[in-house]
Amino acid sequence: MQTQSNPILKIALTANLVEWYEFSLTSFMALQIGQIFFPVATDKTAIFFSFTVFAVSYLARPFGGIFFGILGNRYGTGTALKISMIGMSIPASTIFILPPYKMAGYFATSSLLLTKILQGFCAGGELPLSGYFVSLNTDNKNRGFYSSLVVVSGFLGMLLASTTVSLLPYLNVQRSKWFGVTYLSDSWRWPFLLCIPLSIAIFFLRSSIDCTNNNNMCLKYRVKTALPLLQAFILVAFMEAVIYSVVVWMPQYLHTYLGISTFDAHITNVITIFIFSAVIICVGYASRFFGADKFVLIGVVSLTLTSYPLFLVLQKGDFLRLLLVQIAFACMTACMVGVIFVILTDLFRKNWGNLGMSSTYSIATAIFGGASPLICTYLVNVTHLLIAPAFYLLSLGLLAAPVAYRMSLTACKKVHS
Repeated sequence: MQTQSNPILKIALTANLVEWYEFSLTSFMALQIGQIFFPVATDKTAIFFSFTVFAVSYLARPFGGIFFGILGNRYGTGTALKISMIGMSIPASTIFILPPYKMAGYFATSSLLLTKILQGFCAGGELPLSGYFVSLNTDNKNRGFYSSLVVVSGFLGMLLASTTVSLLPYLNVQRSKWFGVTYLSDSWRWPFLLCIPLSIAIFFLRSSIDCTNNNNMCLKYRVKTALPLLQAFILVAFMEAVIYSVVVWMPQYLHTYLGISTFDAHITNVITIFIFSAVIICVGYASRFFGADKFVLIGVVSLTLTSYPLFLVLQKGDFLRLLLVQIAFACMTACMVGVIFVILTDLFRKNWGNLGMSSTYSIATAIFGGASPLICTYLVNVTHLLIAPAFYLLSLGLLAAPVAYRMSLTACKKVHS
């Protein structure tokens, strides 16, 4: 196991950096993307169309999850990871060269949509199989810690995206001084250009992945039940809904609906993501002492009970309260996120394997992750209630709490048996 630690650590640290960097750019730059690739009249319409593309790309994830899950069970998780990485990085990088709507009309819109669908398909196997691979190939003492790094790699990509978007206006000012104002119309492209060196660097770091068909040959002889699929789906659905609603979508919500300045919205988001990542790692490490199931239960119950009051506090609008509410959401969500791959791997390692992991994770993410910004935007626009997203999270939390409680009881029985 010792010889595997270095490559496993590389995979954990780079698992989802490019995926989350590019997907987060699409969210954080939703207004610009909507204005560039769609014929829109208002900012709210631009944001709605932009998040529609964001959501549609996630609908391709289940198909990719099934494809790469079957591929992983047949040829090994490592092989599926390498292929999904290449297939995801290429479309992420090509957004840089797409023409705007004013130049190419609906060809520009369809090109963006096709690019995002292809990326979503390949991303369907990237995150769940990265977590599965790392959790399977790490000793029990370090499983939680290494699995938490898989998730944090994605938030590092999100942090990089949020920081890049925050700095973009200042970079534009400098570029206008150096090259002239005419260059500013294409300033949205430069954050996407960064996907190219990131993808190349991660590809070489992953060259050490073992492509053997580990831990998969015995699965065909196991009895497969639907219960692990249902449990995983409900937990991931709630977790992803919270992440995409209160982390990814939050800057747009604060700016568009609460009137917070773009700078304050993104700065609070950057600070929150940084703290979120740190707490995820702490939870992953602490799971070796307290058990992953207990952290999941704490996260689900606390989020369910506090979503509504926290959204009420958000309406106050001052910088400190905005920051503290987002940090509170982040800490509670981290209790789930930090150990989710330990929980899911234990559910699937003896029955569904790669297919169970990637299919349930990608389907839940497609419906309740990528679609959550669109759902929250729609709920606010239709109900005219700024706290409408809280009811969305509350309803999902009421479904997830019994699942988390049942899994915690099962884990306790195993310990005492």
